Amino acid sequence: MMKLIHDTHDTQALQTAFQEFILGQRDAASMHVHLAVTPGLGHDARLDIYYQAYRLRLRDALSEAYGKTHSYLGDDLFYQACAAYIDAHPSTYRNLRWFGEQFAALLRQQFPEHPQVAELAQFEWTLGCAFDAPDHAILQLTDLGKVSDWETVGLRTSSSLQFIDMHWNSVAIWLALNEDKSPPEPVSTDVAVTWVVWRKQLQAHFRSLVTEETEALRQLGQGQRFADVCERAAENNPQLQNDIGGWLHTWVVDEMLAEVVQE
Repeated sequence: MMKLIHDTHDTQALQTAFQEFILGQRDAASMHVHLAVTPGLGHDARLDIYYQAYRLRLRDALSEAYGKTHSYLGDDLFYQACAAYIDAHPSTYRNLRWFGEQFAALLRQQFPEHPQVAELAQFEWTLGCAFDAPDHAILQLTDLGKVSDWETVGLRTSSSLQFIDMHWNSVAIWLALNEDKSPPEPVSTDVAVTWVVWRKQLQAHFRSLVTEETEALRQLGQGQRFADVCERAAENNPQLQNDIGGWLHTWVVDEMLAEVVQE
């Protein structure tokens, strides 16, 4: 353990100086005055242990959150991206689970010619957020039988429900990596595909959606009444009138809805 020279009056100032050094805001030489002389490693070598340990822990947190992205890029490229992210985004979180929130945005800058990398990372982050979403009751099919007035009822969506628009086959890449298979070559689409991500039975799930179902779910999540959502969908496409009942059944069975809200 590194020995520090200080008295109780200087403790706060010393802690601030050490934090600034760890964050790269102060050079090692400025910390020498605070260190006791001990046998073995010199001042810089001892300081470097703490400097690197902090970054390694943050890098580990990123690797935990973006395991498939790590596998896709390989160690060298992933660690380079981690170093850039750690320098650009010093941690402000008590829980390192949330440290990597902006990592996909950095990957978009780091790999502009390979946009599937950032998209893969964003998909991973969305899966993690769905898994970590707050717990709540889940709407059951029997609850629908108790609805007395479908004209005024609303349906609250799960807190884990999220949408992500994807232009690349990033989900196929994730699936291959998840099965320890070689990922397919990146392929883009002219029109983005919307994927819904949510938690079901303590596991993150995902599937692609047609535009109309996406809009219906989003409108419910915004607090709009179910009857209004159905009417709007049918106005835009009369053929959907027969599909909405099937959507509702699927949403309930797949645990996408939380409760009935009766006005």
